[in-house]
Amino acid sequence: MDLDAALDSIDPVRTAAAVRDPARLRAVAAIGEATVDAWCDELVASARTQLGTSAALVSIVERHGQRFPGALGLPPQWQRRRVAPLTHSFCQYVVGSRRPLVVTDARRHPVLHDNPAISDLNTVAYAGAPIVTAAGHVLGAFCATDSAPRSWTGSELRQIAAYAARCGQRFSRQDTEPDQPDPPPPRQQPPAGTGPADHPPAAGNPASWNPTALFPDFRIDARPPIRMSRDEVVFRGRFHAENATIKIRITDTAEARARFVHRIHVYSAFGPTPPPVVAGAYRWSDNDRFLILSGGPGTMLQTREEPDPALTSAHLRDVVTAAAQLSTWRPDDEDAQIWQIDHHRMIDERHRAHTITDDDARRLHDLVRWCEPVRMFAHGSLTMHCVKQLPSGRLTFTGFDRAGMYLPGRDLATLYVTLPHDDHAGHWHILDRVTDVDALEPFTVNLFLAATPVTIPAGTTPAGRAARWAAFRSARDVAHRLLRQLTTD
Repeated sequence: MDLDAALDSIDPVRTAAAVRDPARLRAVAAIGEATVDAWCDELVASARTQLGTSAALVSIVERHGQRFPGALGLPPQWQRRRVAPLTHSFCQYVVGSRRPLVVTDARRHPVLHDNPAISDLNTVAYAGAPIVTAAGHVLGAFCATDSAPRSWTGSELRQIAAYAARCGQRFSRQDTEPDQPDPPPPRQQPPAGTGPADHPPAAGNPASWNPTALFPDFRIDARPPIRMSRDEVVFRGRFHAENATIKIRITDTAEARARFVHRIHVYSAFGPTPPPVVAGAYRWSDNDRFLILSGGPGTMLQTREEPDPALTSAHLRDVVTAAAQLSTWRPDDEDAQIWQIDHHRMIDERHRAHTITDDDARRLHDLVRWCEPVRMFAHGSLTMHCVKQLPSGRLTFTGFDRAGMYLPGRDLATLYVTLPHDDHAGHWHILDRVTDVDALEPFTVNLFLAATPVTIPAGTTPAGRAARWAAFRSARDVAHRLLRQLTTD
């Protein structure tokens, strides 16, 4: 299957937003919580017989999972439970797209090939149509599945759509309440059953909450968190025997939610059409609380505060090349345009803080206006601390907190500033790549802003502070020379 066609119907960000839409969830709640419904069971029995499939399901997609009020043909343990997590859900993508999803062989599908439903639910072929109420809410999907590859005929797909329409008519009788304004968000708490405590880690005590599991096939290590900030806590974990990072938002403010959702969007943008470097696989999120990431073989994300000891000065050329690729790459997702970085605002903030002069501000504004039409999707915080090397020799990057649509050269500028000020060879490598990609003007803007420190991280040692200031001053001198060279009146 063509990757672009697959991604057109399976969009993780769009799906997460649709699944957690408050109005849709109210409609789901209105039909009750039954996991067994005789009417639905009769319907799936009829469909399974007519279509000759391994299984047929009425799937209601909820916030954190799906339930099957109608189910026939599932493996015994799942047939008894009548529930499954979203990690095992194909039907969630029907909710996300509001269109049928047809899969001939999920094992060969570019997006679904590693979905655990293939092994756990024997879902190899899938055809599902949306269950839509009269009020327009997509509650889930009516689907038929097979344990072997299957080419679905037009007649079969029309039958499945007809079954979905019958479900929509039945559930519409219960989905009659008009949409109400969204209530204020409740105070966030960790989900029940994820750990011995029912509260997030207290400041200064990161070990006070150590969940052991989130959902089937996700496991969190019992060790203390990798990292903890005011907004989130980051744990090591496993996903299908693969190393994973689990980020959990613990602060319930609009700003924290916005930062967390932005981070999810960034990872999903890097996922479908990544540049030729590894950025960590985007696995799953609930779009406002949890973010699951996994690295390459033998790699854990964000486990070190220091550069990867496997990296030496010989790797710098590869890192610089990767930074240039990241600085000149644009994701296919049109939604990425909303992450435009306002360089004029950044200049004005530095100016008000008296870290740049009136003349600097004037020249920078002129330079930004000159190169403003060109925006690229940059990593935004690329330092040697973010770089890991996989056993294959490929590079992987972490820390996408500041990623967005920058002027080209943002990654190169950040890397330039954070290299030791006396690493002249490294600086020349970077300047050579800037010339190669013809990005001297936007690189100068990024370098000038990156070389104007707002803060140095708390806890930095005196020697570290001195080294940071030396690097800032060195980069600032270069930025001044380039700025005047490019904006001579």
